[in-house]
Amino acid sequence: MTFGFELSTWWECYRASPPLISPRDTWLLWSVILVGVAASIYLEQTRKWAAKVSGPVLAMLAAMVLSNLRVMPTQSDAYAMVNNYLVPLAIPLLLLRANVVRIIRTTGSMFAAFNIAALGTIAGAFTAAAIFSGRVDQVPQIAGIMTGSYTGGAVNFFAIKESFKVSENLTNPLLVADTVIMAGMFAVCLLISNMRFFHRRYPHPHSLEADTEDNQLLAAKHWKAKQISLLDIATVLAIAIVIAAVSDVVAAMVRDQQSWPSLVRALLGNQYVLITFISVAVATLFHEQMERIGGCEELGAYLLYVFFFVIGLPADLYSVVRNVPLLFAFCVVMALVNLVVTLVAGKLLRMNLEELLVCVNATLGGPPSAAAMAIAKGWPKLVLPALLVGIWGYAIGTFLGVLVGQTLMRLF
Repeated sequence: MTFGFELSTWWECYRASPPLISPRDTWLLWSVILVGVAASIYLEQTRKWAAKVSGPVLAMLAAMVLSNLRVMPTQSDAYAMVNNYLVPLAIPLLLLRANVVRIIRTTGSMFAAFNIAALGTIAGAFTAAAIFSGRVDQVPQIAGIMTGSYTGGAVNFFAIKESFKVSENLTNPLLVADTVIMAGMFAVCLLISNMRFFHRRYPHPHSLEADTEDNQLLAAKHWKAKQISLLDIATVLAIAIVIAAVSDVVAAMVRDQQSWPSLVRALLGNQYVLITFISVAVATLFHEQMERIGGCEELGAYLLYVFFFVIGLPADLYSVVRNVPLLFAFCVVMALVNLVVTLVAGKLLRMNLEELLVCVNATLGGPPSAAAMAIAKGWPKLVLPALLVGIWGYAIGTFLGVLVGQTLMRLF
């Protein structure tokens, strides 16, 4: 007991010592941030172990090590720029392909399967919140963040994190747990897809037609390099900043409407929810123009990496390690409830096993993970629908996450 107290005291004193790089040395701070992001992307794309960990988690862990070794400061005005400006820019960039009409028309029954999986995520959030209330700090906010993440992906994770202002000492271990469970559930879905028990109880036409020999061709086709022009970059950045600015103004106006119900003000007065709505509306109404513009996903993804590096900097490594086990269990409950709800509802509605599993994967891991599963299993007809339902998850994840979080705040 005494040793633990002394260790904690020593760690607090160590964390209070001045860092090697001053918080006011903006150029040097940004050079370390961007080099760290570049290294994370390089490792993710060239090393199998790094791909399994994922680039954003690598960026976050690298930042945590640098700040806890007192190389970089935990707080700086340079970091505030990321939260205040780069995050609102990243969301529309990642959503400018979210053409709702195309998603519904192209995905067919998978659209229904995905929405069932999203309901499974919500059921999992309420279940986990009930189980861990009193055991984990800020349960409503964590449930909201994970609802967004396990409906869409990282873009929703950081949007809701910023909405609820949750401490990095919780969100960093939560992101680690999120990533580990996502990878584990990917393996579980692959295992279920091969089990005779499920084949006897669900239609599985895609498995009967599976062609694993063309996996490399499918991967090359769907992950090929894209041409991006200077005009593309200028256009998507202009669109993104206008959407962010309009959302900020409208959100402030809504928050001033004291006569409106508090839940309505909490949702429509949230800049990130409005950014999502407006981005999806632009992507749907002007889909032809948006599809001709390149670079939005690449720029949005890059800003996402920068964000995850920066949120790793304020994190106390001691607190992160201490919080991981409970948050790991929290994510396990959410993921398992999602899987069970999806499989049970899918059985009642006589849906295909492959579509159900791909949609579970899409909610937990986002479009890349879902498409990767379809490619790995040799289900070419499901690759494009997997990407599209995953994008739909991006579109609805922030709204659902904020709604779940606000609802739980009123219950707990």
